[in-house]
Amino acid sequence: MIHAANVSKVYGSGTSAVTALAGVNLAVAAGERVAILGKSGSGKSTLMNLIGGLDVPTAGTLTVGGQSLGTLSRRQLADYRLARVGFVFQSFHLIPSRTVLENVELPLTLAGVGLAERRARVREVVAAVGLGHRLDHKPTQLSGGERQRTAVARAIVNKPAVLLADEPTGNLDSGSAAEVMDLLFAQVRDRGMTLLLVTHDEELAKRYAGRVVRVQDGRVTE
Repeated sequence: MIHAANVSKVYGSGTSAVTALAGVNLAVAAGERVAILGKSGSGKSTLMNLIGGLDVPTAGTLTVGGQSLGTLSRRQLADYRLARVGFVFQSFHLIPSRTVLENVELPLTLAGVGLAERRARVREVVAAVGLGHRLDHKPTQLSGGERQRTAVARAIVNKPAVLLADEPTGNLDSGSAAEVMDLLFAQVRDRGMTLLLVTHDEELAKRYAGRVVRVQDGRVTE
């Protein structure tokens, strides 16, 4: 599903250049659950951004589902993100003025899905994350755990092949974090998605991933 060959990412140029990734090689099979483990600044989030099509490599080849991301235009990358990848971030990134239903249906609206199908799919995934009774609530009316569950629903509503979770429990207390991770893991398993979990928490990585990949100083070390 995911194959990185000698992938590097450099920001800036000349004496101000910063190397975020340096010759990374990585292969992830379809349906695999992989944790990308590393300290802050190790390059793990940069790697996730490249796989998610939010950025492109400076050098090397990165393919997802047989598609070479480095060759895609900005519009093609946007289409790739919309159709193939789901994102769950630490900070939720929900639109405060919109309800749970409206936040979750946004990717479907952008994909041109009709109203009736949109609403049916939204209700299905929102129920799956245990928020069927919160459809008309706005983010400010939700707990932190409920906001992250809404973000999970939004990430999976377009039926992505790959789910990228970047420190998804970073803003949650331990109880809410366990609930969200159990739910996220169940959705990945039941829907046959490939999971990349980016984290600095070794215990979290070992509990929810079938394989742990360690990143240090922009390189895969293990």
